[in-house]
Amino acid sequence: MAETIGTTSNKTYKYIKSLQQKKKRIAENSFTVEGIKSVSDAIKSDMILQLIAVSEDFYNNEAFIYPPDVKTVIIKSELFCGLCDTKSPQGIIAVIKMKENTHYTCELSELYIYCDNISDPGNLGTIIRTADAAGFKGVLLSPGCVDLYSPKTVRSSMGSFFNIDTVQDFDISMLLAEKEKGFSLCCGALCSDSIVYTEKDFTKPVILIVGNEANGVSEVILDNCEHIIIPIHGNAESLNAAVAASVMMYEAVRQRGGR
Repeated sequence: MAETIGTTSNKTYKYIKSLQQKKKRIAENSFTVEGIKSVSDAIKSDMILQLIAVSEDFYNNEAFIYPPDVKTVIIKSELFCGLCDTKSPQGIIAVIKMKENTHYTCELSELYIYCDNISDPGNLGTIIRTADAAGFKGVLLSPGCVDLYSPKTVRSSMGSFFNIDTVQDFDISMLLAEKEKGFSLCCGALCSDSIVYTEKDFTKPVILIVGNEANGVSEVILDNCEHIIIPIHGNAESLNAAVAASVMMYEAVRQRGGR
């Protein structure tokens, strides 16, 4: 029988709640995911689940298959919302160990997107979700990117967080090493040598780069990139970073035969 928690002073309850803070996630090397789909995707992934917490209503009314090797706790329904980042939680949350930050090597046959100082967790989550949908191998994050494990990033990825390689602290030296290996670096930027994105040859090894929402791609990366533009035919000044990334990703997939 799963343990039932009926007070916010409970040690497990306080631990789960503390992971809403970035400093606690880093200290504990753990993060949370909410919702039936995201928790189910986490269970099917190779990540390590520490525990699953469900509201009393969820436990009594939802036919969810709990993994036998993961601790499950039941939270009184009136207390469960205090653990969640969403306004209308589904009643299930999991605590998961973060991935180890090991050396990562890109494969020349695969597609990758590099996020250069993306600051909005919703944009980062959407880029991860789109990269997964488009069949990209990985999402590479510069050291200045928003927290990969923030609740909004994980939630915005809609489970894709667990389906695709996500690599933190992929700095400029690592990016340039991939260029030396044979990848072209390609970013969206309005420069004198920019070409329309459909004219870029994406069939060759390439790492797409999307820049910060307000400031674009950093100078050091800009100097080492090919530059493309997405034409704007209306009066909008620019595209949302995640939207621009999506357009570029799907053009690369189209040129490679839609794989």
